[in-house]
Amino acid sequence: MKRLNLWLPRIVYCVYPALLAVLAVRRDERFFKVLLIPAFAFGAVTVMRKLWNRPRPYEKLEIEPLIPREKKGQSFPSRHVASVTIIAVACWYIWLPIGIAMLVIALLIAVIRPLAGIHFPEDVIAGMVFSLLTGIIGFWLL
Repeated sequence: MKRLNLWLPRIVYCVYPALLAVLAVRRDERFFKVLLIPAFAFGAVTVMRKLWNRPRPYEKLEIEPLIPREKKGQSFPSRHVASVTIIAVACWYIWLPIGIAMLVIALLIAVIRPLAGIHFPEDVIAGMVFSLLTGIIGFWLL
């Protein structure tokens, strides 16, 4: 579980700059949407976490997380899940097969983090739903 928690986000965080680079080189008009919509989602989730500042499971339940963490609070919504999900939706917007692969990774991360005691299920659900809605509105409705 520790390795998946480490490597799955890294895969996504490598795919995203590569996607941006391809769009930039091709002078694709979708470049700015793919850059700015995830940036907005990341910023919005960061602000929400600070405003709610909810404790993490290992703080509230006094448990030892399976993946060592020392961060206090800012559990809701999960920024890892929100970030990976909005990047997955950006990939889906550009090329469906890679978007599906990234959404599978987002789902795996959304399962791992509560199992590891880092987030409550509602933290990851909120992060995923927020990014799915932001992505659908931003990429397809605006």
